[in-house]
Amino acid sequence: MAFKGKTYAVRGWTGEVHSLTAHQLLERVLEDSKSDYNWITSATELVRVCDEWDFPKRYARKIKVTILNCFANLETQREHNSRELATDEEAVHSCYHSLTGKDEEVVKAKRNYLRAIISATIKYEGQECRLHAHTGLAYKRVCEEWVNAKLREYADRRKIDFRKMEQELSADFIKTIQTAEEQGAFIEDDARHQKEMQSFWASLI
Repeated sequence: MAFKGKTYAVRGWTGEVHSLTAHQLLERVLEDSKSDYNWITSATELVRVCDEWDFPKRYARKIKVTILNCFANLETQREHNSRELATDEEAVHSCYHSLTGKDEEVVKAKRNYLRAIISATIKYEGQECRLHAHTGLAYKRVCEEWVNAKLREYADRRKIDFRKMEQELSADFIKTIQTAEEQGAFIEDDARHQKEMQSFWASLI
């Protein structure tokens, strides 16, 4: 068991080494989490330290929850460059799978991360912003219903292959929109939008 004053070596972005207690590292992570960018170090390094055999579990849990919440935010902000390592995605997935139990903070963070990944499917195609053929309340409703359905589908799975999941989500979202189109779900909103755009361009002449 680690004693209260034990310090852990945390390697920063440029190779500098910070010697911090578990409490100090948590405090630094919480402070850094006020912004989703420019943390003291990468998610990969934080998870490595948290997974050391004598790192206190309660501090590790809180740090991993904070990492999940940060990367949930980054999932829906891909157009902004964040400082990450190629291995950070795997580290975040490790956080998701290692956080177990009914603790409210853990359940909320995992659900938040899942929802972000699912919602990002609507906003992005890979790393690029997805081009939407529709606007309006009907399209918004179809998207919201799809997100909620996918969240229910994946939330209770103990293990998730996130890369496979993202591929499945993309294909399913496209199929869902195509089905809604065939059923005429967007006709009224599309016509209204087209009329509004015609009026807008006419006002510029």
